[in-house]
Amino acid sequence: MDYNSIFNLFIGNYGYLGLFLSFSIIVLFILMPYLINKSNKNINKSLNELTINMSNSLTNALTDSNKALIENITINESELIKNQMTMIESIIAHNTQMHSVALDIRDSISIPIQDKINHLRDYYNTSRVGIIEFHNSLVNLNGLPFKWYDLIYESIARGVHAMTAETKNLPINILSPIIYKVINGDIVTFKRKDIEKFYDQSSVLYDFTINKMNINTLVVAPLLNNEYKLVGILTLEYNNENKPTNTIQNLSEFEKEAHAISTLLALKASTEQKINK
Repeated sequence: MDYNSIFNLFIGNYGYLGLFLSFSIIVLFILMPYLINKSNKNINKSLNELTINMSNSLTNALTDSNKALIENITINESELIKNQMTMIESIIAHNTQMHSVALDIRDSISIPIQDKINHLRDYYNTSRVGIIEFHNSLVNLNGLPFKWYDLIYESIARGVHAMTAETKNLPINILSPIIYKVINGDIVTFKRKDIEKFYDQSSVLYDFTINKMNINTLVVAPLLNNEYKLVGILTLEYNNENKPTNTIQNLSEFEKEAHAISTLLALKASTEQKINK
């Protein structure tokens, strides 16, 4: 149906009112696409604005949530670091206390060891009683093989030169002629003629015993750890001024004190390991 037919139909039925209605309908048909297009644009605009608003709201919400989460994480990390520092300080304080206790124990062990070698020097009337300890480094380690040795304790008669300061971190192979004799746990006595043979086996040991220490007779007992491994030696030394007496024939006291000193040295070694951890 065309526009003329619409006019005729409405005019025939409604007169001038029909004319007005038909004209209005035609205008509406003409304007409809424009109105729909504009309405769609408004709807799209509204939808876009709604989407933007929702996006902004969601972003703000997420941002606020992230901020809160980050703040919580930061707070938790700070608390964790604080707790870790507190724990570290507690461990350091505990270790310091244990180190101090270990030092006290080590020092307290040295007193009876020194008393025992003083007793042996008086009992056997020697020029020197010495304790030589084997180790792998500057710290005593209770095990084998060893690389070095120290004269860690000595008790000397009047007029005898102390050797402790000069006998530190020396290669253990210097003592090989003595170690070879006592490694099986026996007490061995070296007379002057035996000591002179050190020259062919260990010239450094010969120089120490003959030239520096002027030893005429040397009695050596092994010092063993809890596993019966050799960790040092205990010595009775006689120079030309202090000749052996009849007491040298009975070494039971020497053997007894060697066992006691071995036990004390094992405890001392264990304590030193704790000190140096």
